[in-house]
This record gives sequence, C-alpha cells and structure tokens, in this order.
Amino acid sequence: MKARLFTGLVAAGLLLLPLSAADDSAKRKADTGNQDPEMQRAIAFEHYKDLAAERQARLEAKHPSVFYNAADREANRDDTAPGKKVIPKNPTGK
Repeated sequence: MKARLFTGLVAAGLLLLPLSAADDSAKRKADTGNQDPEMQRAIAFEHYKDLAAERQARLEAKHPSVFYNAADREANRDDTAPGKKVIPKNPTGK
C-alpha cells in the first residue's frame, strides 16, 4: 500500500513538473515587457551591433581587404635598408 502511494505521488510530481517550468517562462516573458525603454534600446543596439559585426565578418571572408601573409616580420634584415649605417667606435669591446 505504501509503495503504491509513493509511486502515485512521484508520478503526479513528474506530470506537474513541466507545468511549473512553463509558468516560469511565462513570468520571464511578462518581466521583459516591464523593462525601462532605455534598457530596451540598449539591448536592441547591442543586438544590431552584433548583427553588423557578423555581416562584416562574412564580407571580409568573401573579399579580404588585408592580406596577413604579405607582412615582413623578419628580425634580421640585410644591409640594403635605407639609412645611415652605425659603426661602433671600439669594435674590440675594450
């Protein structure tokens, strides 16, 4: 008898659990309607800024304007670079 009662209570709890979760989502939707208009504008601005960044990334992926493989990142360059060559006064280090 106790096992059937316990099983019935657990089953009822499992059946009512989705209803309580649905109630929470309805409260969240109602809460977003009560936001300050300035806060809503700020959220919309961030949303549109993210959309613009994604759009720009798609455009850059199709037609890149900067080629990162053309950069000269060598630390040791030859002596043909323009400018005056500096010769140390004491080459022996004394």
